[in-house]
Amino acid sequence: FIKHAAATSGTIIFPQSHFDLVRIGIGLCGLWPSKETKEAFKREVKLEPVLSWKTILGQIKSLSKGNKVGYDLTETLSRPSRVAILPIGYWHGFPRLLSGIGKALIKGKEAKVIGRVSMDMVSVDITDIKNAKVGDEVILIGKSGKLEISVDDLAHLSDTINYEIVTRLNPLIKRIVV
Repeated sequence: FIKHAAATSGTIIFPQSHFDLVRIGIGLCGLWPSKETKEAFKREVKLEPVLSWKTILGQIKSLSKGNKVGYDLTETLSRPSRVAILPIGYWHGFPRLLSGIGKALIKGKEAKVIGRVSMDMVSVDITDIKNAKVGDEVILIGKSGKLEISVDDLAHLSDTINYEIVTRLNPLIKRIVV
């Protein structure tokens, strides 16, 4: 019989619980299982996030001030805007709770989510990202230039935990293991 009792927290906190194997789950992604564990053990244990999530800029629309964006016309533009459509939504695992508050990174700059996150589309304001074009890489989790969006950032904005963000990523979306 194989004996195992330690998930990521147990592996870090209780080395005597390792037995024959450990099940590091969230630690395999380089993520901390809790803020408390991170604060207590960040000097002894080094975890580096290994997950990034990217999509592309699918379409760009130039819209006038006062135009409404999203299902139920949830966002009213306060200025003439360039709005990018990202081919990703809650079906893919992008939390609907990020409607109107989430961000994406394009060319090292933040693009605010506007309107409601739909099943397979997200709209972002790219007015201040002048050189953005269709096909550009968009970072949902990861780094672009000096900016970063972490799993923990998404979890915080979605009022949940990092485990939920990671496990909601639809297994049918393309994955590239490097």
